[in-house]
Amino acid sequence: MAAHLPRLPFLLFVFLAVHVPASHGDPLPTTYDGSMCLESSFWCGSVEIRYPFYLANATKATSDYSGNYSCGYTDLEISCLGEGPSASPVIRLGGETYTVQDISYDSDNYKVTLVDRDVLVGGSCPAVRHGVTFDGMWLHNTSSNDDLTFYFGCYSGEPRMPAGLHKYQIDCNFESPVPGGGVAFVLTPDDHDKAQEHDLAADCHKVVSVLVKNEVLEVARTWTNFTSGAYGYVLKQGFELGWSPIETGPCPQCEESGGKCAYRQNKTFLGCLCSDGKVGYPDGTDCSGASTAPAPAHAS
Repeated sequence: MAAHLPRLPFLLFVFLAVHVPASHGDPLPTTYDGSMCLESSFWCGSVEIRYPFYLANATKATSDYSGNYSCGYTDLEISCLGEGPSASPVIRLGGETYTVQDISYDSDNYKVTLVDRDVLVGGSCPAVRHGVTFDGMWLHNTSSNDDLTFYFGCYSGEPRMPAGLHKYQIDCNFESPVPGGGVAFVLTPDDHDKAQEHDLAADCHKVVSVLVKNEVLEVARTWTNFTSGAYGYVLKQGFELGWSPIETGPCPQCEESGGKCAYRQNKTFLGCLCSDGKVGYPDGTDCSGASTAPAPAHAS
Protein backbone atom coordinates (compact mmCIF):
# COMPACT_ATOMS: atom_id res chain seq x y z
CA MET A 1 0.00 0.00 0.00
CA ALA A 2 2.84 2.38 0.79
CA ALA A 3 4.08 2.12 -2.79
CA HIS A 4 0.93 3.87 -4.00
CA LEU A 5 1.05 6.84 -1.58
CA PRO A 6 3.28 9.08 -3.76
CA ARG A 7 0.55 9.14 -6.42
CA LEU A 8 -1.94 10.97 -4.16
CA PRO A 9 -0.44 14.48 -4.50
CA PHE A 10 -0.45 14.13 -8.28
CA LEU A 11 -4.09 13.00 -8.28
CA LEU A 12 -5.00 15.86 -5.94
CA PHE A 13 -3.26 18.31 -8.28
CA VAL A 14 -5.22 16.98 -11.24
CA PHE A 15 -8.47 17.29 -9.25
CA LEU A 16 -7.74 20.90 -8.32
CA ALA A 17 -6.67 21.78 -11.85
CA VAL A 18 -10.00 20.53 -13.14
CA HIS A 19 -12.28 21.98 -10.44
CA VAL A 20 -10.71 25.33 -9.50
CA PRO A 21 -12.34 28.09 -11.61
CA ALA A 22 -10.04 29.61 -14.19
CA SER A 23 -9.13 33.28 -13.94
CA HIS A 24 -10.90 35.51 -16.43
CA GLY A 25 -8.27 38.21 -16.37
CA ASP A 26 -8.22 41.72 -14.97
CA PRO A 27 -11.63 43.41 -15.42
CA LEU A 28 -9.86 46.73 -16.10
CA PRO A 29 -7.89 47.37 -19.30
CA THR A 30 -4.44 48.97 -19.18
CA THR A 31 -5.98 52.34 -20.10
CA TYR A 32 -9.21 54.07 -19.10
CA ASP A 33 -11.31 57.13 -19.96
CA GLY A 34 -9.64 59.83 -17.89
CA SER A 35 -12.77 62.01 -17.95
CA MET A 36 -14.39 59.79 -15.32
CA CYS A 37 -12.00 61.07 -12.64
CA LEU A 38 -12.36 64.49 -11.07
CA GLU A 39 -8.89 65.95 -11.59
CA SER A 40 -9.56 68.88 -9.27
CA SER A 41 -13.13 69.54 -8.19
CA PHE A 42 -16.68 69.98 -9.45
CA TRP A 43 -19.17 72.40 -7.97
CA CYS A 44 -22.77 71.22 -7.62
CA GLY A 45 -24.57 74.31 -6.42
CA SER A 46 -22.57 75.54 -3.43
CA VAL A 47 -21.01 72.15 -2.62
CA GLU A 48 -17.56 71.16 -3.87
CA ILE A 49 -17.30 67.55 -5.08
CA ARG A 50 -13.80 66.04 -5.01
CA TYR A 51 -12.28 62.57 -4.96
CA PRO A 52 -12.97 60.16 -3.25
CA PHE A 53 -16.53 61.39 -3.86
CA TYR A 54 -17.52 60.99 -7.50
CA LEU A 55 -20.39 61.83 -9.84
CA ALA A 56 -23.02 59.17 -10.49
CA ASN A 57 -22.96 59.80 -14.25
CA ALA A 58 -19.19 59.23 -14.47
CA THR A 59 -19.07 55.48 -13.82
CA LYS A 60 -17.88 53.14 -16.56
CA ALA A 61 -18.45 49.49 -17.42
CA THR A 62 -15.71 47.00 -16.60
CA SER A 63 -14.01 45.39 -19.57
CA ASP A 64 -15.84 42.13 -18.91
CA TYR A 65 -19.18 44.03 -18.72
CA SER A 66 -19.96 42.44 -15.37
CA GLY A 67 -20.91 45.82 -13.89
CA ASN A 68 -19.78 49.40 -13.48
CA TYR A 69 -16.85 50.85 -11.59
CA SER A 70 -16.17 54.29 -10.17
CA CYS A 71 -13.19 56.58 -9.77
CA GLY A 72 -13.80 56.94 -6.06
CA TYR A 73 -15.24 55.08 -3.08
CA THR A 74 -18.42 53.19 -3.95
CA ASP A 75 -20.69 54.64 -1.26
CA LEU A 76 -19.60 58.23 -1.92
CA GLU A 77 -21.58 58.57 -5.15
CA ILE A 78 -23.08 62.02 -5.71
CA SER A 79 -25.90 62.88 -8.11
CA CYS A 80 -26.08 66.54 -9.07
CA LEU A 81 -29.70 67.57 -9.63
CA GLY A 82 -30.25 70.70 -11.68
CA GLU A 83 -27.72 73.20 -12.99
CA GLY A 84 -25.99 76.37 -11.91
CA PRO A 85 -26.20 77.92 -8.44
CA SER A 86 -29.50 76.18 -7.67
CA ALA A 87 -28.15 72.67 -8.36
CA SER A 88 -28.49 70.22 -5.49
CA PRO A 89 -26.13 67.31 -4.70
CA VAL A 90 -27.73 64.16 -3.30
CA ILE A 91 -26.42 60.87 -1.98
CA ARG A 92 -28.16 57.51 -1.42
CA LEU A 93 -27.68 55.76 1.92
CA GLY A 94 -29.55 52.63 2.90
CA GLY A 95 -31.92 53.09 -0.03
CA GLU A 96 -32.89 56.63 1.04
CA THR A 97 -31.98 59.98 -0.52
CA TYR A 98 -30.22 62.79 1.34
CA THR A 99 -29.28 66.28 0.24
CA VAL A 100 -25.59 67.04 0.72
CA GLN A 101 -25.26 70.40 2.46
CA ASP A 102 -21.49 70.43 2.78
CA ILE A 103 -18.39 68.25 2.43
CA SER A 104 -15.23 68.96 4.41
CA TYR A 105 -11.95 67.75 2.93
CA ASP A 106 -9.89 68.99 5.87
CA SER A 107 -7.67 66.08 6.93
CA ASP A 108 -8.35 66.97 10.56
CA ASN A 109 -12.10 66.92 10.08
CA TYR A 110 -13.31 64.79 7.17
CA LYS A 111 -17.10 65.07 7.27
CA VAL A 112 -20.22 65.35 5.14
CA THR A 113 -23.35 67.20 6.26
CA LEU A 114 -26.62 65.63 5.12
CA VAL A 115 -30.35 66.26 5.47
CA ASP A 116 -33.20 63.89 4.65
CA ARG A 117 -34.91 65.10 1.47
CA ASP A 118 -38.30 64.04 2.88
CA VAL A 119 -37.74 66.58 5.66
CA LEU A 120 -36.96 69.38 3.21
CA VAL A 121 -40.32 68.95 1.47
CA GLY A 122 -42.24 68.26 4.67
CA GLY A 123 -43.18 71.85 5.44
CA SER A 124 -42.96 73.30 8.93
CA CYS A 125 -44.23 70.09 10.53
CA PRO A 126 -42.31 67.25 8.81
CA ALA A 127 -42.81 63.57 9.58
CA VAL A 128 -39.74 61.34 9.39
CA ARG A 129 -40.28 57.87 7.96
CA HIS A 130 -36.93 56.13 8.39
CA GLY A 131 -33.72 56.19 10.35
CA VAL A 132 -30.25 56.65 8.92
CA THR A 133 -28.44 53.51 7.77
CA PHE A 134 -25.09 53.26 6.02
CA ASP A 135 -22.18 50.89 5.50
CA GLY A 136 -19.33 51.64 7.89
CA MET A 137 -16.65 50.95 5.29
CA TRP A 138 -16.25 54.64 4.40
CA LEU A 139 -18.74 56.49 6.59
CA HIS A 140 -19.19 56.65 10.36
CA ASN A 141 -21.27 58.45 12.96
CA THR A 142 -19.68 61.33 14.85
CA SER A 143 -19.89 62.82 18.33
CA SER A 144 -21.59 65.90 16.86
CA ASN A 145 -24.86 63.97 16.51
CA ASP A 146 -27.66 63.03 18.88
CA ASP A 147 -30.76 60.91 18.36
CA LEU A 148 -34.18 62.47 18.01
CA THR A 149 -36.88 59.82 18.42
CA PHE A 150 -40.39 59.95 16.99
CA TYR A 151 -43.36 57.82 18.02
CA PHE A 152 -46.21 57.66 15.51
CA GLY A 153 -49.71 56.22 15.69
CA CYS A 154 -49.87 56.19 19.48
CA TYR A 155 -52.93 55.65 21.67
CA SER A 156 -55.30 55.37 18.73
CA GLY A 157 -57.55 53.27 20.97
CA GLU A 158 -57.41 52.21 24.60
CA PRO A 159 -55.69 52.86 26.94
CA ARG A 160 -55.84 56.63 27.18
CA MET A 161 -52.63 58.61 26.92
CA PRO A 162 -50.95 59.17 30.31
CA ALA A 163 -50.97 62.80 31.41
CA GLY A 164 -47.19 62.91 31.74
CA LEU A 165 -46.71 62.53 27.99
CA HIS A 166 -48.63 65.60 26.84
CA LYS A 167 -45.52 67.80 26.83
CA TYR A 168 -43.91 65.53 24.21
CA GLN A 169 -46.92 65.36 21.90
CA ILE A 170 -46.46 66.85 18.44
CA ASP A 171 -49.24 69.40 18.13
CA CYS A 172 -48.88 70.62 14.56
CA ASN A 173 -50.41 69.13 11.42
CA PHE A 174 -48.14 66.88 9.36
CA GLU A 175 -47.84 67.77 5.70
CA SER A 176 -48.34 64.11 4.77
CA PRO A 177 -50.18 61.22 6.48
CA VAL A 178 -48.39 59.21 9.17
CA PRO A 179 -49.04 55.53 9.90
CA GLY A 180 -51.47 54.34 12.52
CA GLY A 181 -53.53 57.45 13.26
CA GLY A 182 -53.62 58.48 16.90
CA VAL A 183 -51.10 60.96 18.26
CA ALA A 184 -47.36 61.40 17.73
CA PHE A 185 -44.50 62.28 20.07
CA VAL A 186 -40.96 63.58 19.70
CA LEU A 187 -38.41 62.88 22.42
CA THR A 188 -34.81 63.98 22.88
CA PRO A 189 -32.14 61.71 24.45
CA ASP A 190 -32.87 63.30 27.84
CA ASP A 191 -36.51 62.23 27.54
CA HIS A 192 -35.93 58.51 26.92
CA ASP A 193 -36.52 57.59 30.55
CA LYS A 194 -40.02 59.02 30.25
CA ALA A 195 -40.68 56.89 27.16
CA GLN A 196 -39.51 53.75 28.97
CA GLU A 197 -41.53 54.61 32.06
CA HIS A 198 -44.74 54.53 30.02
CA ASP A 199 -43.57 51.76 27.65
CA LEU A 200 -44.36 54.17 24.86
CA ALA A 201 -43.13 51.94 22.06
CA ALA A 202 -45.72 49.29 22.96
CA ASP A 203 -48.59 51.75 22.44
CA CYS A 204 -47.37 53.23 19.16
CA HIS A 205 -47.56 52.00 15.60
CA LYS A 206 -44.05 53.08 14.55
CA VAL A 207 -40.87 54.34 16.22
CA VAL A 208 -38.19 56.17 14.20
CA SER A 209 -34.87 57.51 15.51
CA VAL A 210 -32.90 59.94 13.37
CA LEU A 211 -29.58 61.73 13.68
CA VAL A 212 -29.51 65.47 14.33
CA LYS A 213 -26.77 67.93 15.27
CA ASN A 214 -26.53 67.99 19.04
CA GLU A 215 -25.58 71.68 19.19
CA VAL A 216 -28.75 72.60 17.28
CA LEU A 217 -30.93 70.29 19.37
CA GLU A 218 -29.50 71.61 22.62
CA VAL A 219 -30.76 75.09 21.80
CA ALA A 220 -34.05 74.24 20.10
CA ARG A 221 -35.30 71.81 22.76
CA THR A 222 -35.69 74.74 25.18
CA TRP A 223 -38.00 76.63 22.82
CA THR A 224 -41.66 76.63 23.80
CA ASN A 225 -42.69 75.70 20.26
CA PHE A 226 -40.40 72.66 20.02
CA THR A 227 -43.25 70.14 19.58
CA SER A 228 -45.28 72.45 17.35
CA GLY A 229 -42.68 72.84 14.62
CA ALA A 230 -39.30 73.82 16.05
CA TYR A 231 -38.27 70.17 15.91
CA GLY A 232 -38.61 70.55 12.12
CA TYR A 233 -36.00 73.30 12.22
CA VAL A 234 -33.63 70.87 13.95
CA LEU A 235 -34.22 68.21 11.30
CA LYS A 236 -33.57 70.68 8.48
CA GLN A 237 -30.13 71.54 9.88
CA GLY A 238 -29.16 67.96 9.07
CA PHE A 239 -26.52 65.75 10.66
CA GLU A 240 -22.86 64.99 10.14
CA LEU A 241 -21.15 61.77 9.12
CA GLY A 242 -17.42 61.34 9.12
CA TRP A 243 -15.69 59.90 6.08
CA SER A 244 -12.11 58.74 5.86
CA PRO A 245 -9.56 57.57 3.31
CA ILE A 246 -9.05 53.82 3.01
CA GLU A 247 -6.23 52.63 5.26
CA THR A 248 -6.06 48.93 4.35
CA GLY A 249 -5.74 46.90 1.18
CA PRO A 250 -4.20 48.15 -2.09
CA CYS A 251 -5.94 51.55 -2.21
CA PRO A 252 -3.55 53.42 0.14
CA GLN A 253 -0.58 52.45 -2.04
CA CYS A 254 -2.45 53.72 -5.09
CA GLU A 255 -3.28 57.07 -3.49
CA GLU A 256 0.23 57.55 -2.12
CA SER A 257 1.57 57.13 -5.65
CA GLY A 258 -0.75 59.86 -6.94
CA GLY A 259 -3.50 57.63 -8.30
CA LYS A 260 -7.21 57.30 -7.63
CA CYS A 261 -8.85 54.05 -6.61
CA ALA A 262 -11.35 52.30 -8.86
CA TYR A 263 -14.05 50.27 -7.12
CA ARG A 264 -16.83 48.03 -8.31
CA GLN A 265 -20.34 48.73 -7.12
CA ASN A 266 -19.94 45.73 -4.78
CA LYS A 267 -17.07 47.68 -3.13
CA THR A 268 -14.18 45.51 -4.36
CA PHE A 269 -11.00 47.28 -5.45
CA LEU A 270 -10.31 47.03 -9.18
CA GLY A 271 -7.20 49.07 -9.84
CA CYS A 272 -5.30 52.32 -9.57
CA LEU A 273 -6.33 55.01 -12.08
CA CYS A 274 -3.42 57.26 -12.98
CA SER A 275 -3.50 60.82 -14.29
CA ASP A 276 -2.05 59.82 -17.67
CA GLY A 277 -5.09 57.68 -18.53
CA LYS A 278 -3.34 54.44 -17.65
CA VAL A 279 -4.06 51.86 -15.00
CA GLY A 280 -1.37 51.23 -12.40
CA TYR A 281 1.47 48.93 -13.43
CA PRO A 282 2.57 46.19 -13.03
CA ASP A 283 -0.08 44.87 -10.61
CA GLY A 284 -2.67 47.63 -10.98
CA THR A 285 -2.08 49.18 -7.56
CA ASP A 286 0.61 51.81 -8.13
CA CYS A 287 0.95 54.80 -10.46
CA SER A 288 4.67 55.34 -9.94
CA GLY A 289 5.42 53.02 -12.87
CA ALA A 290 2.28 53.61 -14.91
CA SER A 291 4.02 55.74 -17.54
CA THR A 292 6.29 52.84 -18.42
CA ALA A 293 3.50 50.26 -18.67
CA PRO A 294 3.48 48.43 -22.00
CA ALA A 295 0.65 49.20 -24.40
CA PRO A 296 -2.00 46.47 -24.69
CA ALA A 297 -1.31 43.94 -27.43
CA HIS A 298 -3.59 44.04 -30.48
CA ALA A 299 -4.52 41.04 -32.57
CA SER A 300 -3.13 41.17 -36.08
